[in-house]
Amino acid sequence: MNITRYINTTYLQMGLIYTGLFHSVWLFSTQFEIISGTVSWYLPAGVRLAAFLLLPLASWPLLLFSEKLTHFILFHPGGVLDNTAFLSGSVGWYLVHLFISPAVVCGCVYVFRRRFAAPYIDNVRSTLATLAFGVLISVALGAVFLGRRAIEVQTDLAAFLSILFDFSLGDFVGIIVLCPLLFALYTRQYINKNESTLFITVGTWLLTLVFSSYLYSQNINISYQIKYLAVFPALFLSYRYAVFGSALSCFFIGITAFVVASQSALPPIEHQFYILALCVSCLILGSSINQSSKLNKKLARNNEDLEIAVQNTQALAAKLVALQEDERKRLSRDLHDDFGHRIVDLKLQLSLIDTTKDHDILIDKIDALYQAMKKSLGGLRPSGIDTLPIESVIERSDIITTLKRAKINFSFNLSGTPINFKPEQKIHIYRIVQEAVTNSIKYANAKTLSIDISYESQSATFTVADDGAGIPDTIEGTVDAKPTLGLLSMKERAKLIDGTLDITSFTPSGTVVSLSIPTYNIQ
Repeated sequence: MNITRYINTTYLQMGLIYTGLFHSVWLFSTQFEIISGTVSWYLPAGVRLAAFLLLPLASWPLLLFSEKLTHFILFHPGGVLDNTAFLSGSVGWYLVHLFISPAVVCGCVYVFRRRFAAPYIDNVRSTLATLAFGVLISVALGAVFLGRRAIEVQTDLAAFLSILFDFSLGDFVGIIVLCPLLFALYTRQYINKNESTLFITVGTWLLTLVFSSYLYSQNINISYQIKYLAVFPALFLSYRYAVFGSALSCFFIGITAFVVASQSALPPIEHQFYILALCVSCLILGSSINQSSKLNKKLARNNEDLEIAVQNTQALAAKLVALQEDERKRLSRDLHDDFGHRIVDLKLQLSLIDTTKDHDILIDKIDALYQAMKKSLGGLRPSGIDTLPIESVIERSDIITTLKRAKINFSFNLSGTPINFKPEQKIHIYRIVQEAVTNSIKYANAKTLSIDISYESQSATFTVADDGAGIPDTIEGTVDAKPTLGLLSMKERAKLIDGTLDITSFTPSGTVVSLSIPTYNIQ
């Protein structure tokens, strides 16, 4: 076994600091009990629990050794304090103090640390668990210490339970006053920037306590008012500064209780429950605020990631649509320039030959081929899309031809002063109108249909309305709706030109598709 794992300079320093703080607050705690017996709390319990919860497991042997050695040095006969009341010579005392109580502390803390990690008070769950653990270890150590004494002096059960309650309550008060602040400081939960509000609040709180002590020296007792006025700064600090604020509040609540206890004759339990109730409230409030803040930050990060993903998706969609239209434009141009010229040339050559037996038939077939090619070109890229106004493109496009072929009673209405759209804007408008008309013919079984174009001062609106069967709920309009590829394409195209697409399905029948484009985007 490597002994340097447990005994080294770092752990020795930890042990010295721990035992120095432990016995300092122990001496301080004894002063509370001297003031008319009004306060009973054991601050070293808070130092001990914080040390074993925060420091490395390998440092525990030196912590225990330093604590026990210092205890013997202080209280042995002829020692610094020379108080045999804290150093019994019985075998039971040595057994409990040197073996059983350290085993209880180390065992309980080890189990707790396997489930929870520092700072222990940063969320509601860990805060409640830490408080419950503080109660448990206070009762466990009280049972060990007092059990030994009860066996030696044969104390009856009722008296033992009463003493155990007082002992455990005192330990838990010490834990709840000191542990949160030690947790916060050790894990660097403190404020990293200059917070004037924090200093003003704490300073005002301390000045109020000093003022209360001064008035008490002048036979004016306002301890009752001070006790309950302290609720406001305690809750404010917990709300404003979360973990650190609640930890600081617990510490100053303890100071407030000490000042109030020195000025009143209330029984100890009154002050103890005041400390516990207010400290628990502050710790839960502070951990709730801290937990909420972390969740909000996480949600904000997720929203940022989602926004980036949406932007990337939209950029990809825009790129795909642009590439698609560019490819259609290229194919349309190639077909027109190449095959169109070849067909015209073939027809010209045939016209020069009058002896061909099936001359007229071949001419008709070439004309049909040419018309089929023009139709294909119109599907790839509407004729005139680069030069004509969008309303003219729609009027002479396959959209109108398809409506006539489907024998649908349609109307085309134009109002306002037309606007000169860019070719890339016109192609998206055309595709949205084309998709809306196609859906009305293919799926809605519409009998009548209208295409309305309205130019106003602030916007241009393109509307396709029919009297068809409407859009099924499984496609549009419900929580679980799954839009088709056509509807998704319409919406994406509308976004690309900063337009707003509104699709309304009426009951019992009819659908209105409306595309509105702000005029500031039309140049």
